[in-house]
Amino acid sequence: MHRVPFIFTAILLFLCFAGETVLGQTVLPDMPRTYVEDLANIINDTDEHSLKGILQELEQKTGAQYIIVTVDTTGGIPIEDFAINVAEKWKLGQKGKDNGMLFVLAKNDRRYRFEVGYGLEEFITDQYSGRVGRDVLVPYLKQGDFSQGIYQANLQIVQKIAEHSGVVLTGMPKLNPMPVSQRRITKGFPCCSILPLLFFFLIIFGGRGRGMGWWFLLPFMMGGFGGQGGYGRSGSFGGGSFGGGFGGFGGGMGGGFGGGGASGSW
Repeated sequence: MHRVPFIFTAILLFLCFAGETVLGQTVLPDMPRTYVEDLANIINDTDEHSLKGILQELEQKTGAQYIIVTVDTTGGIPIEDFAINVAEKWKLGQKGKDNGMLFVLAKNDRRYRFEVGYGLEEFITDQYSGRVGRDVLVPYLKQGDFSQGIYQANLQIVQKIAEHSGVVLTGMPKLNPMPVSQRRITKGFPCCSILPLLFFFLIIFGGRGRGMGWWFLLPFMMGGFGGQGGYGRSGSFGGGSFGGGFGGFGGGMGGGFGGGGASGSW
């Protein structure tokens, strides 16, 4: 008697979620349907339309596949694990070039992640993506302007990919220059302020000719005790790789990711 309603419900659920994946509390398509998957509905129509056009042009001219995803929550999954799972599911980028890029923002969790494919890590470094997050994205997010924050931050990275590839994106607007990172300014060793002192010791020890001479000062002069400090690969996920086939958009063959990128909050 009750089997028919049960079977009907099961079929209905299957049809509803066919071609989709449940990750945490978020239902994601098995393949990205567009360059901007705004599941949290926080990007305005103008910015979304512009992003889609620019990301499509980026793929057509460089082969790099760049996808933006917003969700309400990752459902308790660390943003790093959530992002790498999405990247692994969608296999962004081209096989052999590993030129995929994924941005994920979880609105209610107040967390974001830039996930960088192997092939882009050389110039989209952890430190660079971390700086874009801190200095460009977060100020907008703190003001509640999710749309412009996502727009401005991701286009900074898009522009860097285009420049590295030697192409000009006709749809790219003029971007505001990134502010000077205060973290980078204060992180290094204040060598300029002690240069007179270093020269003083150089003269004293060099003139006496006692063993060490001026060689012990070489690390200071070469910046060995300075350092800018990298942003690092945020979160506990640092390994794992994948390859596969991705037939969407520009017809890429599946890129590899290994946890490179940066995470943050606001």
